[in-house]
Formats: sequence, structure tokens, C-alpha cells
Amino acid sequence: MTDNTNRRSDRIDQAGSGYVPIRPTLGMSDFLVQFWRSKWLVLAITVPILVIGFVCASNAPASFESRAVLYVASDTPGQSAYQLAQSEREIIKTRLVAERTLSRFVLDRIYPGIIAAQDREIDRTPERGTVIREAAFQRGVDAFQKAIRVTAVPESNIVNVSVLHGDPQVAAELLNAAIAVYLQRRAELFTGQPLDESTVEQKSAEGALLDAEGAIRTFLRENAIRDFESERATAQGLHALISNELFAAEARQKAVNGQLRRVRMQLTETPKELNLFVEDSTAERLLDLEIERNQALVTYLPDSQRVQALEAQIADLRARLETRDTLQGTVRRGPNPTYQALEVSRNRFEAEAESLSQKRAELARQLAAVEAKLERFTGLDAEWSALQRERDALAAKTLSTAANGPDQGVETGPVPQAAGSVKIAEPATIPRLGRSAALPIFLLSVLTALFIAAVIVLLRARSARSFATPSAFQRTTGLPVLAAIGRVRG
Repeated sequence: MTDNTNRRSDRIDQAGSGYVPIRPTLGMSDFLVQFWRSKWLVLAITVPILVIGFVCASNAPASFESRAVLYVASDTPGQSAYQLAQSEREIIKTRLVAERTLSRFVLDRIYPGIIAAQDREIDRTPERGTVIREAAFQRGVDAFQKAIRVTAVPESNIVNVSVLHGDPQVAAELLNAAIAVYLQRRAELFTGQPLDESTVEQKSAEGALLDAEGAIRTFLRENAIRDFESERATAQGLHALISNELFAAEARQKAVNGQLRRVRMQLTETPKELNLFVEDSTAERLLDLEIERNQALVTYLPDSQRVQALEAQIADLRARLETRDTLQGTVRRGPNPTYQALEVSRNRFEAEAESLSQKRAELARQLAAVEAKLERFTGLDAEWSALQRERDALAAKTLSTAANGPDQGVETGPVPQAAGSVKIAEPATIPRLGRSAALPIFLLSVLTALFIAAVIVLLRARSARSFATPSAFQRTTGLPVLAAIGRVRG
């Protein structure tokens, strides 16, 4: 208690003499204040990290794991099943089993990235093609050995085997092939007898069949064809459809051109305007003159100049009415409705003729493209038929060899009792759900962002030269804080 009092009085004396420590003494509240003051800096640094982590997690490829279970039995006293399971595990993991397993497949289907790198290297140095292909195959073997996992359950006679691959179907096929090769290799080791001729012939036929199927896939890939027969049938159907549409368009265009010529001829024979209203006032004028003459006779004599002038006008109008054929007077003219209807028909036929012309041109272009595609299929048909015949012949040979050969079960030939026996407790199945590293990647990005945020707050708090809170001032100087004033904003 005395020491604390003396230390406090020393701090008070130092503060009274103008001494202020270089770094303030920090508490938890100071770190929280510094975190709040650094929130925008923390967000500016951590948000991009979280976004990058989310994008990487979203794009993380999924891998499918196909699993199988082997049961190892031992009839030898003193030798546990677990020890046998360990030895069986080592046999499955051998490179020979991996090579034989991978040789049953076309490498392009299992590891297309390795084949793409191999093709690039062959394009650069074609004279080293054989060496490059062998090296690519060995890289595929290395990848397969990493993908296959074999674990022996402790104190048990169970061996779990699994294969990881991006394609669930391929994962199951690889695992089944690996188990078959392992059982075959196990029979070779424990029986001490090589495979019989029928088995060798069958495996050779199976390998030739795989090569033939690989040749077909290479042919389709090089010619950018997914399904030869269906695409050729589709092209033939399109050719018939486009030809029918082209014939229909040509017939319709001829009919439209005939109607257009007839409408244009009618337009030349039809006047554009007609007399809509004709007003003739000659008869009314004659009647008015006769009335005026009768009124003049009341005042003047028949041979007077006034009456004679009216008689001359009346005689002139009568003669004009008797000699002319048509009415004369005010005439109103307007557009001819028949001519307008013919113009509308002409415009419609011209637009349809132009549309049909463009349709014919497009159909002709499409027909030429389809004909070129059909000619391409015709040129490839001979090679495609040869590949199909070879594949079918090899498939028939493989079935014949399998039917005539001995039973190729799990165990080939008599197995000594010391070797034990292996049964497939659970065969490989196609996995339904894949595993992805999306969650670990996102959690790693979150932890990284939190760590960087904590480092930023700690550095800012340690480098601060001011007092973030009144308690920090009190802890550092030892002086009591009587009041605190917040930030004054003018």
C-alpha cells in the first residue's frame, strides 16, 4: 500500500513538473476505442480479403470419392488379420498396380490436363513423341497414386479403399479397375503361376477395344463432332426442312410478282382523281332572264332596246343549252378511291416481294451451309465406318474370349492357406455427393481478415501519442480525472 502511494505521488510530482510519459498506459476500453476509430481502415483491408476468399471458395472444384471395402481372412494360426490387412494395403499401393489400372483407360478421359500438356510438348518437339507420351503416362500414374487411398482399420480385418476424382463415374470405374488389378496381382504373387493364355488374350482384347474407343473419341474431337450419327441425321433433317421452305418461298414470290404486275397495270389505266361535284347554273340564269324580260315588258315596248337585249341573252342561253352535251359550272374534283386501293395493294405486294427475296437469300445461305456440312460428313463417313467396324469386331472378340476362357473370379487358381483370402465386402459405387474445399477456404479468409484487423488495431493503439479515454489519462499520469469534454465541433 505504501509503495502504491509513493508511486502515485511520484507520478503526481512528475505531472506537476510538466513530465508526461511517451506512451499512454492502455486498457481494454482503449483498444475498443481504437478499433472503432480504425473501422474504415479495417473494412478497407478486410472486405477485399473476404471477397477474394468467397470467390475462391465458390470456384473451388468438387471431388468425388468412390469407396469400397475389402475383407481379409486368415486361416494361419498366430497371424492376425490386421497384419494381413497391412500387407494387402501395401500390395494395393504398389506402382505396378497403379500402372496396370491406368493402362486400362484412355488417359485423356482420366487426366485431360496431362494430355493437353503432352500435346503441347509434342507440337514443340515432335521427334520426342514417344518419350513425351511415356513421361505423361508416368505423371498420370503419380496422380493416380495420390488419388487412391488405402487404410487398414486397426485391430480389424477390414481394408478401406477409395479413389478421388472430379467425375463420379470415372472415380467408380477407376476403383473397380484397381481392385480387379490388385486381385489379379495377388493371384500372381501367391500362386506362383503366370496368367494362362486365355486370360492374357482377354486382357489384350480388352486393351485393343479401349484403344479403338480412344481412336473414335480422338476422331470425334479432332473433327469437332459430339455424336456422328445424330449430327448427320440432324443435318439431313435440316436440309429437307430448309429445301421445303425455300421451294414454298419461291412459289409465293412468283405469285406475289404476278399480282404486283397486274396491280401496276391497273394503276396505269385508273385516273388518280374524279369529279366529285358539278354545279350548272345555266338553266337558272335563263329563268332569271325570262323573268326580267317579262318585268321589262310591263314598262317598255317589245321593240325597245332593253327588251331586245334581254331577248338576245335568252336566245343565246337557249341555243347553248340545246347544243352542249355536258353540264358546265362549278366542278369539284378529288382522289379516286379505286386508285388509292390499288396503291395500297401495290405497296403491300412490293413489301411482301422484298421480304420473300430476303427470305430466299437467307434460306439459300442456310441450305449451302447444311450441304457443306453433309459433304463433310460424307467425306468422313468412310473413316468413321472403319472405326466403328474395328470397334465392333474387337467388342465381339472380347465377349468371345470372356465366354471361352476360364472363370475369372475374385480368386484365380488355388490360393495357399498362408496367404489368406480377400473378399469384396462392398463394391465401388458411384458417389452422389462431392467434397469441396469451399468451406475451409472461406473460413481461412475469415480468420486472416480477423487477424489483420487485430494487428491493425494493436499497431494503432501502440503507436498512439494521445489519450483515447479519460481512464487512460488517469492510469498513465496517476492524476484523478474530474471531468471530460468531448470533441468540440464548430
